[in-house]
Amino acid sequence: MNTGDPGKPSLRMFPGSRQEVRNVRAFVGEAVDGCPAADDVILLASEVVTNAIIHTASGKDGTFTVVVHPLDGMVRVEVHDGGSETPPGIRSADDQAVSGRGLGMVESLATRWGHLGDQNGRVVWFEVDWL
Repeated sequence: MNTGDPGKPSLRMFPGSRQEVRNVRAFVGEAVDGCPAADDVILLASEVVTNAIIHTASGKDGTFTVVVHPLDGMVRVEVHDGGSETPPGIRSADDQAVSGRGLGMVESLATRWGHLGDQNGRVVWFEVDWL
């Protein structure tokens, strides 16, 4: 991976705007360049960021921070957002729904994922192993 020392995280703050999703994809892509699971990591990061923008205070003129932790045989991504009244959860989306599949995708593709926090701030994280 093009990340320098394994374990040294890359961190960047973004405005809470939907237009920033492409910038997050580029940032994460650079941080995981050469990683065998790069495509999955980039996809999952964009899903978690989209949720932060749509469902938390970050999308209401706030910001969010993305942290990418490259480690031996795995990568961890954290999205720190402005928080919300309700915790993130997997929804069942019908086949015709245009939204509601993001965390289900995270559940399917990530090795592990979770969240910490509340209405004052939250971090949603996931890890992808490739060994």
